[in-house]
Amino acid sequence: MVVTIDYLAGLLTFVAFFMKHAIRLRQIALASSVFYMIWAWNAHLYPTLALHLAFFPVNLRRLFQLTRERRLIDEAIAANDVSAEWLVDFIERRRVAAGTILFHRGDPADAIYFWAGGTLWIDELGIDLHPGALLGEIGIFAPDGRRTQTVRALEASLLYMLRRDEALSLYRRDPAFGIYLIRLITRRLVEDLARERAAATSGGAADASA
Repeated sequence: MVVTIDYLAGLLTFVAFFMKHAIRLRQIALASSVFYMIWAWNAHLYPTLALHLAFFPVNLRRLFQLTRERRLIDEAIAANDVSAEWLVDFIERRRVAAGTILFHRGDPADAIYFWAGGTLWIDELGIDLHPGALLGEIGIFAPDGRRTQTVRALEASLLYMLRRDEALSLYRRDPAFGIYLIRLITRRLVEDLARERAAATSGGAADASA
């Protein structure tokens, strides 16, 4: 019986070397540790028993972490709405006066902004933004790290600012935030492409009518 348990523990350890799924790897490692502990206890191999007693909580803790990360990723992917409300607890509050230029095109991208009150105007696109908008995220991840638009406040406004270093740290630490940003940037790029196509179509129609 003891020999059988030893073989099972060894087999599980061997299988673990070929696992590509991190959660399954930890599950197999836990099972292997249990079999090794039973075998070591019966064989009076107490150093081996102590070793796997130490391995067990480490693998268990990592399994909980991986499971939590997987849940956050699944929740972020499944979310229907893209909202930045939950970022308010992590960022600095700031008020700006009407006419304030938040940043110019080409400026270094030093922060992401969540607009909580007032109205913004994007010069290059000729559109306004209302409370609930998140902006500045593309510049944070752009290769040159610079702003792609000029943004100004049309009226006294309230915003929350997440500085670049904090945004990158949160991106690495929180899968939900990372997926949120990827979805937001993708949506912005799709909207910009649709806007350019519409402008090209209307320009072509105007030329044809002329």
